[in-house]
Amino acid sequence: MSARGILGWLFKRLMRSPLEREREIVQRLRELSGTIDEAPEGLTHYVLRGELNLDRGEHTMAIADFERALELAENLDERKGWLVLEQVMRDRALYGLKIARRALRQPPNLRPVANVEA
Repeated sequence: MSARGILGWLFKRLMRSPLEREREIVQRLRELSGTIDEAPEGLTHYVLRGELNLDRGEHTMAIADFERALELAENLDERKGWLVLEQVMRDRALYGLKIARRALRQPPNLRPVANVEA
């Protein structure tokens, strides 16, 4: 691929519309959910789906995924099955859970309405 082709591809990739980005995220969520259905003990998939939900503002769903990932991590700890990837995913789940819980506690960001006299 030429430099011009690479730059065009990169520009198109970076300048996607919000609708295109949302479609891609929904497709990724579907794929992760399918993978979770097939292998429900996969810690990594819960963390990745939780992060996608967190990005979309679906905090309750993200919390559920992060908590499930932490349950799976606890089971690994009891079996002494820790590997580097599992440790990283556990840390990401803890961080995501903290962010999602904080977001749910914050009041919505409402702008004050101008005082207009009739």
